[in-house]
Amino acid sequence: MSKAASAERENALQIVSKLVETSSFDTLYRDLYFQRARELMATTLSETAYMSIKQNAASLDLLERQLRTAVERGDWQRTGELTERVRGIRETSAASSQSMGMAEAVYDRLADVPIDPFSPGLHVFLNASTETLREWRNRAMTLLSQLERMDSPQRAFYARRLSDFQSLKTGVAAKPEKEKEAATDLQQAALSALDSGDLSQLDRVVRQLMQKPETKEEKKDAASVKLTEATALGDDLLFSFSEETLGLAQRLGLAPARTHSRRHFAHLIPYGWQPSFLKTESKKWARDQLTHLLLNPSDTGDRSRDAIELYLLNPFINSGGTRYQVCLVEEDLLIEDFDEPEPKAAMPRTELLAALGLESRWGLTRIDLETALLQHGPRILKEKLGLDPEAFKLVAIPPDIYTALGPARGWGQKEMWTHFDGYWVLEGGKRQALAGGDKRFGGTHDVISFSPIYTTDKMLTRLAVVQRKRMMTWHQG
Repeated sequence: MSKAASAERENALQIVSKLVETSSFDTLYRDLYFQRARELMATTLSETAYMSIKQNAASLDLLERQLRTAVERGDWQRTGELTERVRGIRETSAASSQSMGMAEAVYDRLADVPIDPFSPGLHVFLNASTETLREWRNRAMTLLSQLERMDSPQRAFYARRLSDFQSLKTGVAAKPEKEKEAATDLQQAALSALDSGDLSQLDRVVRQLMQKPETKEEKKDAASVKLTEATALGDDLLFSFSEETLGLAQRLGLAPARTHSRRHFAHLIPYGWQPSFLKTESKKWARDQLTHLLLNPSDTGDRSRDAIELYLLNPFINSGGTRYQVCLVEEDLLIEDFDEPEPKAAMPRTELLAALGLESRWGLTRIDLETALLQHGPRILKEKLGLDPEAFKLVAIPPDIYTALGPARGWGQKEMWTHFDGYWVLEGGKRQALAGGDKRFGGTHDVISFSPIYTTDKMLTRLAVVQRKRMMTWHQG
């Protein structure tokens, strides 16, 4: 290999390494980092070559045992053949050793959706302090600056991501100890004034103590009012798909849809999951508040209320790794709008499934689905729909979209489940994939969680093209 080729190969591997590391900090755009990593990795070690080397390496132990047996039996012709095979595998593995580690990260770990460390509250699952978050933010900025210099074809993308991180404010909410200390100090001052007989000072301190709860209550009320305002939820996610895109979408089996505003649920947001909910008492308090607020819901039944409580009281992430929260504004998207089939019914292989390399929409594990979407999603958006992958994402249908659009389309009326975009984050950061829609357990409001490797032939895949803005937490958009 020439010096120029060797230098180019080394540069490509360095870029791949930085892309993989950056994706763990900038999880919402992980698919785009991996798309670029795969492009560069292919110039050094293709996926086909990687799989071949991996399979040969896995067979090496067996070949070496066979070689020993051949020697013990004095079968020299067989010994010679096996020796050559063992030598070839070892030489290939040694020559590719530098690339194999990166290739494993790029080709084999696609479905492991990381938790976004900067999304509100999710730092607790990564044991990250404020200082750690700052270090990760600085590391992400360093990596993006290096990528901007080293990978000129994607320079503009890295610059935009760098700008987002530069605007990111990191920090873990502090406990209100100072407030408690101030109240204790005032109480001590009142006792001191009483002991000294200074009634004027006692009057002043008592007035301060009496005013503090009123001030706190006023602030709480003001915050409550503000949270119910439409502006607190941001603008509607409206988008006009071009006629060309709509035509291409139809060929893939996708149709445009718009959700209705659900801003009237905004008053529930303050009771959403917080790291303190990891303690039973805090979560119980929030549940009690929600029970009171939903005691006589005018437009929700028991199943709906259960679903609202589930999503509000527990931590969830979407497939972008950011904190999942129900989108309450009007939203334009593309969905697979087919009628809900009978469980296990044969269904045609659409052009979209073919583009994803999927033979069927039944019985996929979440690992199968996430791998296909990460491998092919950005390319499908750009080449087959004419959409910007930086602004859109191909995903399993989000649960709130299924719930919002399902009743009018007759979904949730069969004894089967549909893959939902997202994961329930459990203690220690373990993730359980989401699905729902079984009529026996709530229909469009049914939600279950399961291991990403779980499969059943009653699990359906329904896909959607959504705006990445619905997944943003700390991002500038």
